[in-house]
Amino acid sequence: MSIIKLLTSSVGRKILMAITGLSLSLFMAFHLFGNLFLFVGEAAFNGYVEKLHKLGFLIRIAEFFLVLFVFSHAYSGILLWLKNRKAKKVISSYSKENTPGAARYAAFTGSIVFIFLATHWSTFWYKFNFDLRGMSYYYVVTESSVGFGSPLVSIFYIIAIALLGYHLKHGIASAGQTLGIVGTKYEKTYNNVAAIFWFWIPLGFISIPVWFGFIVRII
Repeated sequence: MSIIKLLTSSVGRKILMAITGLSLSLFMAFHLFGNLFLFVGEAAFNGYVEKLHKLGFLIRIAEFFLVLFVFSHAYSGILLWLKNRKAKKVISSYSKENTPGAARYAAFTGSIVFIFLATHWSTFWYKFNFDLRGMSYYYVVTESSVGFGSPLVSIFYIIAIALLGYHLKHGIASAGQTLGIVGTKYEKTYNNVAAIFWFWIPLGFISIPVWFGFIVRII
């Protein structure tokens, strides 16, 4: 079977979703590491972002693959969802009531996450690269109207990241099945590591708008 035929088959799309999804999860861990410099202070966060910018072309390459993985993941997910929707005309014993909630709502949470990413790129990423207007990176995130200086932005981020975690709960479990990890001696370890990505890392992201959007403004 050629690579093109494999990638256009249901099995191939599931493998592509698994690989891109797990890769994006690893990126989340790296991204959280950088964002946690916000808690260290303005100089630390600004210095971290400036070091990333100094990587120049390497960062552009990383961003290209990041966008490619997001769109590949979303495209494959949409095609699989449409195919599964047609197949659901046949009612089986493994019905909607027996399907985990995270799996039932994967398409919905995925759509919200995609909107969130588009918003994130059009605000923070755009500001950082083209529209600082004399503001520091730290100020853009913590005080500006596109950042956590706006209560609405903070609430949006909290809800979106919570849904991202919910989406990852199903996605990482599904990736384990696709890649043949479920049912092996590695399943328990995989599930334990998965919890870091669908629970603890989203919780780390949520702590940022909670702290800078609300707590620091009332203490």
